[in-house]
Amino acid sequence: MAKSHKKQLLTDLEDIASKANIKIRYEKTDARGGMCIHKGKSIIIIDKNATEDYKIKVIIDNLRRVNLSEIYINPKIRDIIDNY
Repeated sequence: MAKSHKKQLLTDLEDIASKANIKIRYEKTDARGGMCIHKGKSIIIIDKNATEDYKIKVIIDNLRRVNLSEIYINPKIRDIIDNY
């Protein structure tokens, strides 16, 4: 996937997460990254220095865990989420 396509996919996934009430935070961390609940809110934390591929993988892995049926997702993006 071309770099510009990865950047757009990352933006699209961040938008979907936002619509699902999931905040994404990019922080300096040695942790693998993932989703947690803090004060009743879902947060995905990802190392800010991770590659775009890794950021995409972490977001998709965590979006698969939540119900997205009430959110409109472009069919191409939904296919990526379902088959990544």
